[in-house]
Amino acid sequence: MKKSYLGVHFLQNPNDAVTIAEILYDQDIDLVIETGSYRGAAALFFASIMYQYRYNASEKSIRPFKIITMDINPDAKTYINRYPLLASYITFIPHASVSSIAKSIVNNTFVEMKPANVFISLDGDHYAQAVYDELVYYQKFIPNIGNYILVQDTRLSSKWHTLYCAASKFDGPCNGPQEGVNWFLKNEGQGRFITDCNKDYLFSTHHKGWLKHIAH
Repeated sequence: MKKSYLGVHFLQNPNDAVTIAEILYDQDIDLVIETGSYRGAAALFFASIMYQYRYNASEKSIRPFKIITMDINPDAKTYINRYPLLASYITFIPHASVSSIAKSIVNNTFVEMKPANVFISLDGDHYAQAVYDELVYYQKFIPNIGNYILVQDTRLSSKWHTLYCAASKFDGPCNGPQEGVNWFLKNEGQGRFITDCNKDYLFSTHHKGWLKHIAH
């Protein structure tokens, strides 16, 4: 069954979507960085949730917030622009997550905003090396203890998935997102990030992919 959010195809387990919304609200996230926009439904979801808790109805004002999302496929821009209010808080980058252009835009936005709390969702290339490279680079944009990096679709690192388990990478046995996560936690992320299995409510597509920042 095809799921959608605001009429846009949404590739997110509904259970995980609620968990993400909970993190955004509980931590008063003011900047989301997303790799792998697809059609932009996740960015619209983030923006709609964040607008609600950043808006002060009594003062009719809104505390600044931003979603930066990126994908080599430009389709997301069209879908995001269907909703001008939400789109005004979304920056779409039609480039790869580790491209110099994407890095520059994210870095400049981070410096200008000086966000208090950041949530990062990595949902681009799911091969182990790509996931690891994103983790190594984007970890520096997590400012606070307790903030999260979510590596999506870690269950693709399963023997039944021939695309990601035809060969092994790092510690294996597959060449998918979980291997990228494990390698990061054993190296650059060691002692600084942990897997928070408390976020694996009921059934999570991102099993062991909820990385909690525990030390600078």
